[in-house]
Amino acid sequence: MDLALDRPDVAGALTQWSVEPLAVVVVVVLAVSYAYGVRRLRRPWPRGRSATFAVGLLLFLWTTSGFPEVYAGSLFWAWTAQTLVLWLFVPIVVLFGHPLQLARAVGGPGSRLDRVLQSKPVRVVANPLIGPALVPALSFVLFFGPLPGWAIGSPPVGWLLHLALVLVGAVMVLPLVGFEDDISSLAVGLSLAIGSFELVIDALPGIVLRLNTHLSTSYFDHVDRHSWSPTPLHDQQLGGGILWTVAELIDLPFLFLVFRRWLRADARDAANIDAVLEAERASRRGFDTDTDADADAGARADTHDAGPWEDIDARTERDVPWWEGDPAMERRLRRLQ
Repeated sequence: MDLALDRPDVAGALTQWSVEPLAVVVVVVLAVSYAYGVRRLRRPWPRGRSATFAVGLLLFLWTTSGFPEVYAGSLFWAWTAQTLVLWLFVPIVVLFGHPLQLARAVGGPGSRLDRVLQSKPVRVVANPLIGPALVPALSFVLFFGPLPGWAIGSPPVGWLLHLALVLVGAVMVLPLVGFEDDISSLAVGLSLAIGSFELVIDALPGIVLRLNTHLSTSYFDHVDRHSWSPTPLHDQQLGGGILWTVAELIDLPFLFLVFRRWLRADARDAANIDAVLEAERASRRGFDTDTDADADAGARADTHDAGPWEDIDARTERDVPWWEGDPAMERRLRRLQ
């Protein structure tokens, strides 16, 4: 089928548009809600966050209604690029505008947003140990299953897929934008190790599409053909090259963000441990500032029964390692003995 669609060029990246109704509605709703939240907030909101959020919405609108959407039904590599931008790029830009923090600041604790974010499905996907591992798994589902054919053959299915990609991507990057602060440094460190391993695994879907000598996706069951269209196999290989490259490059900023998150979590855990140790140290030395305790100690010294108190004084003059008073560590040591 030969439709009146020009060969893609650089100029068409800004001039080619095909409005997607669902995307337009979502952008308008999010923009109005964000502006309303900033207005209701009783303290200044950084303009940089608002600008970042606006850029994320514009990127989402261009990806779903601009050049990628125009050629998504004719070129597999365009559909691949559109999918990756919606899944891996748009959520990061939008969430760095801190819309969830703004909603929480306006709605207060215990709001509906908090209940959704604390639900089990969201916490599982947002877990830094699980989120990175979903990328290669979802890549195989997106590019090798029947989903590409459904998205191209039925526009409403494609619209819903676009929204689902952004939502899944947003949940996956929640730990990277500092929304949750209760993740331990051990969990973030493990996610960094998984992400490093995933750097290799992510390349597999792209490699398969790039090096295969036969069609491997259902996309071409519904593709629109033009006089300038590349052969289906060549188109698939171009899409595989994009997937391979982007999957490798996107891991680098992801790993950087996870590493930065690890440093912050480690510093927070260290500060918490220091606070606990300082409180214990203060409680041990508290009787030194109690005049009544000093008087009692003097009275006991006159009775020549100061042996136990001498031990207490000796203990208060030194910092006891945390593991000597930790019940969990004591239980582990007993098992080893």
